[in-house]
Amino acid sequence: GGIFIAGMLYDHHYRFIAPACLFFYGLALVNASHYTLREIRYLGMFELLFGVSCLFSGYPLISLTLGFGVMHILYGLEIWYKKR
Repeated sequence: GGIFIAGMLYDHHYRFIAPACLFFYGLALVNASHYTLREIRYLGMFELLFGVSCLFSGYPLISLTLGFGVMHILYGLEIWYKKR
């Protein structure tokens, strides 16, 4: 994913960098859910949805903020309440 995003930077395709970050991170979380907490799969699916919204909405900063910031806070709170 990092090489793909670096290639987009090199070719000046800036519009697709933010959605690609969310897509690849979501795919990594879905894959990691096989080896760790099952709840990570749902976080990965939400990251993929935010990647789609980032691609089509025209507001990539809001999608990145919701995807990387807010979803991690909500996920952390959910795991904290569930596992304490």
